[in-house]
Amino acid sequence: MSFSETLLERAQPMMSAIMSHPFVEAIANGQVPHNVLNYYVEQDEHYLKDYLQVTSLAITKTTNAEDITNLLATAAFVQNESQAHEVMLGITGHHIENWQREPETKRYTDHMYASSYHGTYADAIAVLLPCAWSYAVIGEQLVSRGANREQNPLKEWIELYAPQKNSDTPDYNIWRFEALNRAVTTLNNEQKEHVAQTFLCSLEMEWHFWEAAWQQKTWQFQH
Repeated sequence: MSFSETLLERAQPMMSAIMSHPFVEAIANGQVPHNVLNYYVEQDEHYLKDYLQVTSLAITKTTNAEDITNLLATAAFVQNESQAHEVMLGITGHHIENWQREPETKRYTDHMYASSYHGTYADAIAVLLPCAWSYAVIGEQLVSRGANREQNPLKEWIELYAPQKNSDTPDYNIWRFEALNRAVTTLNNEQKEHVAQTFLCSLEMEWHFWEAAWQQKTWQFQH
């Protein structure tokens, strides 16, 4: 098996936990509490800005023209994710007010910056990959379950991430995993395991991101 195939096998328990998380189940049912949606959108706004910064760091670590082009294209897609936020805020009528990164958001983005800045190009790809991959899995599986029914107020959000609903858009996850396979070819086994841990840590932090919104986790003390 390729490096990424082995990695995805190791990732399955975490991905299953994300799919069964109460927040994701509530999206499927179209019954997410408004305060959960508001928290999620505010923190995701922080996260996506950092995601773009980390993507720019990844670009500096490669001379592969195709990879640079695709990294720029995925950055452009991230900017379009404001549409997903508008769907949620349209439900709650909320205006973003909290411009502080809450603990799990900061922990996740600190991990992204450190991995991309101090790690190899493979680490930079690996630290970004779980976000895009896990959301594609969520969208695909929720559509397969029929969660994108007309009565679901989050129908548009679900379909935004579902690959089968965006057949005219390139599947950048295929490229991401191919790029990761190429990037690890020059690494030794210890370095490859470091890349694997980078990916798996990001994926676990995806679960914590959903959990933080569901539980409304904030700093213990006012900063």
